[in-house]
Amino acid sequence: MNSFKLAVVAALFGGAAFAADPGVTDTEIKIGDVNIMTGAASFIGRAVSIGSKIAAAEINEAGGVNGREITIITEDDGYVPARSFQALTKLIEVDEIFALNGTSGTANVLAMMALIEENNLPTIVSTAPNELVYDPVRPSVFTLGASYSDAFYAQLKYIHENDEPENAVYGLIRQDDDFGVAVEHGYDRAIEELGLEDGGRIAFKKGSSNFAAEMVEMRSEGVNVLANGGIIAGAANILSEARKLGMDLRAAQVWSEDMPLSVNLAAEAGYDYYVADYVALVGEANDAFMEKAAHYVSDEELEAINRYTYVTYAALHAMAEAMRGCGQDLSRACTIENLRAMEDFDVGGIMAPLSFNNEYQLSGTALAVYQLDAETKTFTMVEDFADY
Repeated sequence: MNSFKLAVVAALFGGAAFAADPGVTDTEIKIGDVNIMTGAASFIGRAVSIGSKIAAAEINEAGGVNGREITIITEDDGYVPARSFQALTKLIEVDEIFALNGTSGTANVLAMMALIEENNLPTIVSTAPNELVYDPVRPSVFTLGASYSDAFYAQLKYIHENDEPENAVYGLIRQDDDFGVAVEHGYDRAIEELGLEDGGRIAFKKGSSNFAAEMVEMRSEGVNVLANGGIIAGAANILSEARKLGMDLRAAQVWSEDMPLSVNLAAEAGYDYYVADYVALVGEANDAFMEKAAHYVSDEELEAINRYTYVTYAALHAMAEAMRGCGQDLSRACTIENLRAMEDFDVGGIMAPLSFNNEYQLSGTALAVYQLDAETKTFTMVEDFADY
């Protein structure tokens, strides 16, 4: 057989690594992570990266994905959409990743979407479950988590049915962006379906820190149930202004407000506010996860764990399960098909079992409602996981 024929045979019948999609060798699978590693929101990005680290270490310790170890490659976007696009370009063209498991914020993942679709990149969006991400659905994109809309509806429904003050008047304050619009959708739904009295809505510029005028307006309208669409310092400042005005409030908050940093800021106002989240903040599953995490990360990293750690951990385990189903002939197309068929995949109880076999390729939508004890800075689950 001449050398030309040998070359043809080699091309046709070569090893799996030769024919594989980018990011796969006989011993390794490269998973990309575009993340917020610098800037004011870097504590979120760090928590995300810790989730990937724990999951990858656990998977690799158990033999990897059919013998291949997972390697996580992280690029910092500083929470800037233009940098997200640049970061993913580098991960695809230079690092040659196989899939993407960290996607930063809503605007950031939308900025990357053209690259994701062009490369048919298996992607699990675990930190920005906004409707804009999964509607319209993109074939290779899977979204993990409930919508902000459902989260606010769940809280307001709970307050209405279990903790509504006398002469209840509801009000909304939210950012003037896509996130704020999603919050308002949940508020609208609650007002309409539950027949609540709407005392008014206020949109504020993202990054605002002074809410004195807005809360004076809320008080003048008699608002005593507030849908607080601020985030972290913004949410805390809104509650602080309400306290200065002597407002007796039931407050529904974004799930970012169950993180230790947020709680430390907001609890000073003294409100036992609510959050709805699609991860387990308390209970046996939470305790078991923290015990497991201690085997794989440093004490400093253990302190940095928050809700975003759980969702990224769950997402990487789902990705690994989909890849595992491809056997040795791992490909992006096979991984996407396996994710699309995934039903009731258990992630250790840190959130409801995952099923992406629906029209939006969306899972983890079940929400639990928690209430903060502002004095002890701890949460109690008041409503178990349910879909809304």
